Amino acid sequence: MGWLRSARMVSLAIAVSISPCAATADEAPLRIEEAVQLALSRNERARIARLGVDVAQAGVARARSRFLPVLSVNGSDTFRPEQLGERAGTPANVASGSVNLQQPLLDAAAFPLLSEARASLAAEQDQAVEDQRTLAFDAARAFFGVLTSQAVLQAAERRLSSARAALADAQARVRAQLASSNDATRAEVDLASAAREVESDRGGSGTAALSLGLLLDAPPPSALAAPEAVLETARKPVGAADALVRDALGRRLDLSALQHAAQAAHEAAREPLLRIVPTLGFAGSASATTNSSTSGRWSDAQLSLTLSWVLYDAGQRYADLRSRDASAQIADLQALARARTVEADVRSAAVTLAAAQAAYGVADKAVAVAHKNAEETAALYKQGLAKAIELIDANDQVFLAEVSDVQARYAMAQAYLSLRQTLGLDPLGLELP
Repeated sequence: MGWLRSARMVSLAIAVSISPCAATADEAPLRIEEAVQLALSRNERARIARLGVDVAQAGVARARSRFLPVLSVNGSDTFRPEQLGERAGTPANVASGSVNLQQPLLDAAAFPLLSEARASLAAEQDQAVEDQRTLAFDAARAFFGVLTSQAVLQAAERRLSSARAALADAQARVRAQLASSNDATRAEVDLASAAREVESDRGGSGTAALSLGLLLDAPPPSALAAPEAVLETARKPVGAADALVRDALGRRLDLSALQHAAQAAHEAAREPLLRIVPTLGFAGSASATTNSSTSGRWSDAQLSLTLSWVLYDAGQRYADLRSRDASAQIADLQALARARTVEADVRSAAVTLAAAQAAYGVADKAVAVAHKNAEETAALYKQGLAKAIELIDANDQVFLAEVSDVQARYAMAQAYLSLRQTLGLDPLGLELP
């Protein structure tokens, strides 16, 4: 199941591995699906995860080699000057060669080592998929981080525009002697504050874009498309926590990786005592020598069975047994701790998402109220029934409400991503948790 998911993620990544990241004026904004796929195809973390599987596969091949034959061929050719060969009574040119074969017949300790290598491979495969899934969530979170910073910057720019309009209106009213010069002074102070806020938010937006570009191994994107489908799904009610926990325990590949690692540790703990069993092997060799001076030839072949039995190894096998038993118990406890952590994370993420949904509902209503208050205050100010400070305060409240609204909206999306990650799901799915 894990590798089917890995194959799907990798295939999606390869499909866009040559796609540009930064959106120009003539290109469509970067979508969250493209951002995740770029991270999976370009980021070094994804490649490291896949190479870890290659290392584990090599470990299985190494463990299997203890059951396979070893074949070797040796050859030599000795040449002497003719005069020296004649004086020594030896031929001037002698060639020889041999073929040797060794085949293990019984090596009891090799069986648990092979089982350990296979369990370690399963653990590495699960962990590789989990590492790529974590990278996908990191890219999605960075994507929403950029969206948040851009939305805050847009709100700040709208506040700056309102501050400029308020200053122009205040100056006109002062010139018409409908208001005191203090109204214009307050409007100037508010304009300076709004300009400072814009510059600060522009820096934050640029930093967030750089962080996303680093994950994607691409230039920072200039424009993003808000994932409305994900945002809409994030507003739906969360399921029962007990059912979510059961699903997560059966789906989380990091937990499965630890369980396979514990299995590998138990297999390794079986090996020391099996060293007591004698090892039996088969050996065969054939050799030949040629004599070029006399045209004589000599050849030989032999077959043999070898038995090796280590009766006492100075206590090394028992020391290894105690060490590996302890390591196996540690691996079991790590898997148990991860299972408890998964349950706590799922319950916490569900509560956080529910709270974020409620907060967004309140923030969304607050924006409408703030805009209505600003419109009413502006009308009263034009009629001379409200002061400039009240109009400035009303515009500032609009800005704060808009910032709170976008932050609550994307905080809800981030909480939804966190819940999906704790459940072992992919970040781009739209199924209800």
